Amino acid sequence: MRAEIICIGTELLMGEILNTNAKYISEKLQEVGIDLLYQTTVGDNETRILECLDIAFNRVDLVITTGGLGPTIDDRTKEVVSKYYGKKLVLNETYYNRISEKYNERGYKLVEGAKKEASIMEDSFILDNNVGLAPGFIYENNEKKIIVLPGPPKEMESMMSEGVMPYLKVESDEILMSRIIEITGVPEGQIDEDLKEYFTMSNPTVAPYAKEKSIHIRVAIKGKKLESENLEIKLNELINEIKGRYPSAKILD
Repeated sequence: MRAEIICIGTELLMGEILNTNAKYISEKLQEVGIDLLYQTTVGDNETRILECLDIAFNRVDLVITTGGLGPTIDDRTKEVVSKYYGKKLVLNETYYNRISEKYNERGYKLVEGAKKEASIMEDSFILDNNVGLAPGFIYENNEKKIIVLPGPPKEMESMMSEGVMPYLKVESDEILMSRIIEITGVPEGQIDEDLKEYFTMSNPTVAPYAKEKSIHIRVAIKGKKLESENLEIKLNELINEIKGRYPSAKILD
C-alpha cells in the first residue's frame, strides 16, 4: 500500500508550528509495512486542499490528513473532504453533547461551530478522540482510503495508536523491519566507497545519513507478515555482514 500525508494548516506553512505529526505518522506507517511516498503541507484554503487531494489520489492508495477539524472558520478539512467525495457532514450527537458539557463546565456559551466540530462525513467510520473534542474518520472508495485526523499532536497520536493502527494492521499484509548501524571515526565518503554495492540494493535496502558525530546506516527489509521469521534472519545476516567491515560499529534500537 502506498501512502501520502497531507498536513493542513497555514500556521505550518508559516513556520509558526513545528510539524511533528508527519514524523510520528511516518514512523507508524513503517511498522505496518506501508510505503510512505509523499508528504505535503498545505494552508487552510479550500481550492488548494482539493487540489492536493486530487494529486494524492492519482499517485497513492492511502491519504492521511492532519489538522483542520476544529470549530473555527479556517478549520476546513472535513468540509473539503466531504466536498471532494460529494458527501454530507453528519452531526454526531455523542460528540456534540460532549462539547456542550465542556462549554457548560467552563461557563461559555455554546458556539455554532460546535456542530461542525462534532460532525463527520456520512458513510465514513468514526475515529474516537479520547483526549480532545473533534472526532476523526476513515473513508474507503474504489480501493482508495482516506484517514482524517486532528492537528493537535496529543489528539492525533492517541487517535493514530488507538484507532488507525489496528485498522491498518488488518488492511496491510506486509511488514517492514529496520535497524540502524552507527559508525564513528570513519568519513562519510569512505563509507560510501566501502559500501557502495549495498546502496544500490532494492530489498533489503541500505541507506546512509550523516549525524553530527557519526554516520548512521539504515538497513531495512520488507515482505509478507507470514514471512517475518525469514525476513528477520536475512536482515540480521546483512547487518552482521556490514558490521564485519566496521568492528566498532553499534546496532541501535
